[in-house]
Amino acid sequence: MPSRRRFLEGLTLATAAATLPPLARTAAAVDRNSGDAQLLQLLRDTPRDRLLEALVQRIRGGLGHERLLGALAEATALEVSPYPVVGFKYHAFMALQAVHLTTVHGRADERWLPLLWAADRFKVAQAQNAAETGWTLGPPTRPASPTADGVLASFVDAVERWDAEAADAAVSALLQSLPLAAVFEPLFRYAARDFRHLGHKAITAANCHRLLRVLGPGPAEPMLRSLVYALQNHGEGPNPARADLPPDRPWRRNLALSAGLPAGWLHQQGRLAPDTDLLPVLRSGSDAEAVATVIALLGRGVAPAQIWQALFLAAGELLLRQSGIIAVHANTTCNALHYGFRQARDDATRALLLLQGAAFLPLFRELMRADPQRDLTIDGLNPVEPTAAGQDRLAEIFADLGTDRLRAARKGLAYLSGGGAAAPFLALARHYTVTRNLGAHDYKFTEAAFENASQLSTPWRERYLAASVLYCNGPDDRHNPVVAEAQQLLAGA
Repeated sequence: MPSRRRFLEGLTLATAAATLPPLARTAAAVDRNSGDAQLLQLLRDTPRDRLLEALVQRIRGGLGHERLLGALAEATALEVSPYPVVGFKYHAFMALQAVHLTTVHGRADERWLPLLWAADRFKVAQAQNAAETGWTLGPPTRPASPTADGVLASFVDAVERWDAEAADAAVSALLQSLPLAAVFEPLFRYAARDFRHLGHKAITAANCHRLLRVLGPGPAEPMLRSLVYALQNHGEGPNPARADLPPDRPWRRNLALSAGLPAGWLHQQGRLAPDTDLLPVLRSGSDAEAVATVIALLGRGVAPAQIWQALFLAAGELLLRQSGIIAVHANTTCNALHYGFRQARDDATRALLLLQGAAFLPLFRELMRADPQRDLTIDGLNPVEPTAAGQDRLAEIFADLGTDRLRAARKGLAYLSGGGAAAPFLALARHYTVTRNLGAHDYKFTEAAFENASQLSTPWRERYLAASVLYCNGPDDRHNPVVAEAQQLLAGA
């Protein structure tokens, strides 16, 4: 198959440019110290009702944040299956990088709360997994392969056949043969392959890559094996390699279209007007029409960054139409695809991630069609001035979430577009994510939305952030009981 051959050739070049060593040559991945092993066992074996107290004792004894994060990532990969759905209980794994980002950017006095909450979520997911199937990630199988190129070809072949067991064995072999950065090249590519599970495959790939940049390669093998199993989940339908199924059609179409992009498209500098050049087709066109428009814009010399801006705005606009779980996943998926686009080194992979991003947004829009809430556009949102003055305006915006979320968004737009500082706005939103979260989506959405906003220019940045208010938490939301318990334990109460 020509597209597979071009991809493997591109990966060979990307591998040569990668700098991280293969897992087999990384001491941290081979000689796990006894403290890490004990922490991993503590997470896996301690009953839920005793885990927070046990972790707080170790925090007081000097346990570091990254050590706990790494042990939690490994424990979740080992204990929580991405089946039957890449979602639900699997959020205990997918949300960890967002939990980490909230910790890094959040308040110092709340530093441990997100991770302790995540540890509790792991125990809930572990129990659900045990009740469903009792599955755990077994020891890896490492088939002998003569060369790194042979290992890569075996992995690509297994993934394209949707053979989960063969792909699991192949990714373990990849980790022994290639730099970690090179291993992610096919993972980013195939994470965007199909429109199943609301974009969670791309989100999982971004989660793994981000976490391993923080943690180092120590927990890479179980994490990437879990990711590969997620990528191969196609539900209970027929094998997609032997069927023509709707979730796979954009990918198959875009494989051919991506090969025809103009030379030098990655380095173009042309601009576009999102509200006239791309948003209209994303509002009403099909996935094929959205991709055709993107290809035409690239043909005009438009910069890929400009197209990503329009995709983020379209995702934010879906929140204005219906601030529910489908719009949330449009934003988090767009974020994950863009992250993969930035991290990938193979031009063919980057092209596919961009085109898949354009195709997915109309598909998310169609999922929302049965239950519209509002007929709003991101460029048509009108600001409403808060009645309070100074920083009290922020308190008023978030207080309005308890009574009128759209009014809160309009006041957020007035605050941000009127020169109000974004930093305290983001800080307050993160505070309510930590203390009043209702689940993993609160972390995933908040961090994805704030990163998406950072890629936008004024005045679009302010409009996107205002739309994000619709899914934020506020002071009238109930305090999260697990977080409240963690606060008491950390305070010594």
